[in-house]
Amino acid sequence: MDEVLGTLNKILIATSKHQELVSEYETLRADEERIKFTLDVMSKYKIFPKEQCDSKDAKQSEKFRQEGNRLFVSTPLTNNTCVEVHKLYTKSVAYAPCPSQNLALAYANRSAILVKLHKYEMSLQDIDRALTLTCPDNVRAKLCVRKIECLNALRDPKVKNSIEEARCSLEGLCLDDTLRKKFIEQLDSMKMARNVRKRGDLKQPPVPEINNRNVEVPCASDAVRIEYNEEYGRHVVATRDIKPGEVVVVEKPYSLMLTYENVYSHCSNCLEVSWANIPCDHCTFSMYCSEDCKTTHWKKYHDIECAVFPFVWKMDSSNLDLCSVRLTIQAVREFASIEELRKELIQVDNCDDPRTKGFSNDGIFASDKYRSVLSLVTNTEKRSVRDLFRRSLDSCFILWYLATRTNLFGNLLERDLSALTDNNDAVFVGSLVLRHQQLIPSNGHTFTEERGLEEAARRGFGIMPFLSLMNHSCSPNISRDCTSKHIVVRAMYPIKRGEQLFENYGPHFALTPKDARQTELLKQYYFKCNCIPCQEDWPLYYNLKSYKELAKTKADEAKISHVLRKFGAYVDLAMVGDMLDKHVVDDLLKMIQVIHDLVPMPCEEMSHVVETLKRVYGLNGNRYDVPKL
Repeated sequence: MDEVLGTLNKILIATSKHQELVSEYETLRADEERIKFTLDVMSKYKIFPKEQCDSKDAKQSEKFRQEGNRLFVSTPLTNNTCVEVHKLYTKSVAYAPCPSQNLALAYANRSAILVKLHKYEMSLQDIDRALTLTCPDNVRAKLCVRKIECLNALRDPKVKNSIEEARCSLEGLCLDDTLRKKFIEQLDSMKMARNVRKRGDLKQPPVPEINNRNVEVPCASDAVRIEYNEEYGRHVVATRDIKPGEVVVVEKPYSLMLTYENVYSHCSNCLEVSWANIPCDHCTFSMYCSEDCKTTHWKKYHDIECAVFPFVWKMDSSNLDLCSVRLTIQAVREFASIEELRKELIQVDNCDDPRTKGFSNDGIFASDKYRSVLSLVTNTEKRSVRDLFRRSLDSCFILWYLATRTNLFGNLLERDLSALTDNNDAVFVGSLVLRHQQLIPSNGHTFTEERGLEEAARRGFGIMPFLSLMNHSCSPNISRDCTSKHIVVRAMYPIKRGEQLFENYGPHFALTPKDARQTELLKQYYFKCNCIPCQEDWPLYYNLKSYKELAKTKADEAKISHVLRKFGAYVDLAMVGDMLDKHVVDDLLKMIQVIHDLVPMPCEEMSHVVETLKRVYGLNGNRYDVPKL
């Protein structure tokens, strides 16, 4: 897209039309006007979306498989090496035509690395998949032996019968006598093999429940309420005192999608880690943990996304563009017709009560309704012409692919920019894409997962209508923890009745200097932060004072010292990834309460305890654990 914009700018400057175009675009007040204007510009200057994308390709599949093979045999195998080999084999699966020998070989090779990772059940899945496809007899022989190895490791009671079946299979394959003898000897040796104990994956605890639900916001407790004023806009306040650790929100996003970098390690539908992904039959963009997830995803979104995402990604786009497409598909499919969707948008935009904007007619702010998404801030009036036009151009490209490559409008539309401009439904849908392009940067939430001792990594990206109403603080009083399908919000400090609940949009006082924080927030969210850490210019982490300096009396210092006596042991447990017992969480919450009551913020030990508690909560959420060899 940068290349397209650069070319257009050169043409406009050369023809002295640049300022004229900017001035005319500045006068536009509605997204539909911006889409029409941009389509006209594209038509006038012959700017057409590129018709190129990554697709199923036997040569690419073979290339990734051979890269995996070279890494497998040339490098001493470590956990991380195995993960990289696994990724290459999975990419080989993704790019292989369906069905094909390339696909069979990719499954066969991936089954071998899964054995190394002690993922025997998943290796069996890949073995069976490979055996149902066309593959050479020598590969089939290896798979027969590997299958017995997996069954043996899993202590399968039918392993003896399976060995005899494998022996019969080997007899029927076209192998030279030496090779056949080698495989049969391997089978015979497995009869006496020592069983290997199965290594189970850690199970995620159930999602916390909210006991007393909010009458206006179903995903929240009655401890919070949506308020509005001129200074803070819509925001969330406490209706009563809230204790540290209390769950106040369990929100399922309106839209949740896997980030592109996780396609080869997670399921595109449920977002769970999947070591034996199966591919979409048509594109290289989506993979699934099961046939059920594959079918579900196709019916919900992927029948449209499959024909669009590969082209959108070639625009040098980002997860923002992909999420814009997903939101648009969801919006169109939520309503009986595009005309009904248009009426919904008009009703939301004409709401005269800023507090209840996005509420349903019966007074509910529902996270699973597009009406709530439509109410989220876009910051249109604060954006530069360059920013808005870039988003308009992105949106028109996306509209082109939706209109000419999918049945979103009932049938494929004419591949003509002028025809799109004259199609009211197409222009309206394009305006929704543009609206999404503006609201996502200010309202999108990352779904994270714990990866060893590293900082929590991105798993997916979601649109959370209610959570988006919480304002930012550089020292938030709540924490967000991600499960596979929800974000759980807990109070991290005591919150008094009437106080605002603050989350963190990225920059934290302990890690980023005030000027840098404010610059970052102004650039993306268009506000100057006035939180307490910014007002008082709190020091960075390494300059924080200890409670020993902050305590007013020796008695207070002694109380804090006493409550912290087990803290070091809890840190050690959290760092090795142990999911800690409830009494440990209770102890950490007590530490927070005592320190909060006895010394002013910021405090070095408070930061330590809060970060440890966040780690503990994180370990009970999404995780990506690399198996030990």
